[in-house]
Amino acid sequence: MATMTAIMGRMATYSGNIVNWDAALSSNLNLMPERFAFDADPPVLPDESGNYPVPVPGVTPAL
Repeated sequence: MATMTAIMGRMATYSGNIVNWDAALSSNLNLMPERFAFDADPPVLPDESGNYPVPVPGVTPAL
């Protein structure tokens, strides 16, 4: 239950929305990398300036 609470907190913080248990469980959000390997590309890469995208509440989809 603690892990799910942390996941729901992340969803709520990133999206800026209230997230309930049922919505979190039925979400299609996938945070897993496509491949587990030391030479695999990370799921998020920096832009040409070396900056990484940051979540914006109310803009970033999290469900």
